[in-house]
Parts: sequence; structure tokens; C-alpha cells
Amino acid sequence: MVFSSKGIEDQEVTAGEDSKTLLTIIGNKAKIEGKLDISHSIEIGCEIVGELKVDGQMVIQKEGVVSADVTTIDAKIIGKFEGNLKGSGKVEITETGIVNGNIKTDSLIISEGGVFSGKVTRMSQADEKDKKKSRIKEDMLEKDYGDESKEDMVPGNEEDIKEFEPGDIDDTLKL
Repeated sequence: MVFSSKGIEDQEVTAGEDSKTLLTIIGNKAKIEGKLDISHSIEIGCEIVGELKVDGQMVIQKEGVVSADVTTIDAKIIGKFEGNLKGSGKVEITETGIVNGNIKTDSLIISEGGVFSGKVTRMSQADEKDKKKSRIKEDMLEKDYGDESKEDMVPGNEEDIKEFEPGDIDDTLKL
């Protein structure tokens, strides 16, 4: 297994406005398991299982196999990927790429010959749903029920509310 970090003068990968150093992991039969937090970009030529957070571009080479939950800016899948992928930039499945899982991005490119099986969600749609859910929760928390009566809090009137007494419910088990 080989780990290398190519300097900016050797190779540059742009993710947003910043140039990022590319970390390369290559190994014929190497397997890495765990949680990886990559502050730059990564090129994968082995098997990785677990969780990946990449602050740049993730490239899965032809011999690379990734089974993980991944958060990245850009992704290029030339090899195999299985899991959940969140890409805030561009996600590309090349003609030899195979993806089995869910992708959350606003830009998905699948080349002819590329294989994708799963669900795609636009990030902007998912973010809007999350914002709506949090607004509903905030509205519920902000509402003050301190001085309100039972009739105001529960739909219907008080006559519809019944309290149970012991023996009202038959809780015997019959075999």
C-alpha cells in the first residue's frame, strides 16, 4: 500500500477557489476501515470501508472500491462506490463507474456505460425540506401555552375528553 501526498507544484485540484493537495492511496489488495477526515482531496485506488469526509475532490480510481457514507465537494467515480454520497459540487460517474446507493447533489453526470442504482436527491430540495421542518419546530416551541385552558389546547371541546378509570379496559390475556 502506498500513501503519497503530491505537492501543489506536482498536481493541483481545485475545489472552489482554493488549491488543494491531492492525497493518493493505492494498494493492490489493501483495505482501510474506519472514519477518514481528509482536509484536501483524495484519490483512492484500494478498498475503503466506513465514513469519509473530504474537503475537496474524491476520485475513486478503476481499481478502487469504496463502501462508505461520503461527504465531499466533488466526486469522480471511475471504480465502484456503495453507500450514501453527498456532493456539494459535481458528482460524476464515468463509463467504468459503478454506483449502488444514494446521491445527494445538484450536479450529477453519468457517462454512457456508467452504472447507477439508487436514489438521487437535489441538495436544494432537501435543504428546503429541512428548513421547513425546523421552522415548524421553532413555531411550536415559540407558542406559549401557559395561560390557555384545555379547550384551547385540544381540538374539540372538553366533553370529548374522557378519563379512564381502573377497570374500563379489559387487559386480561386469553389463551
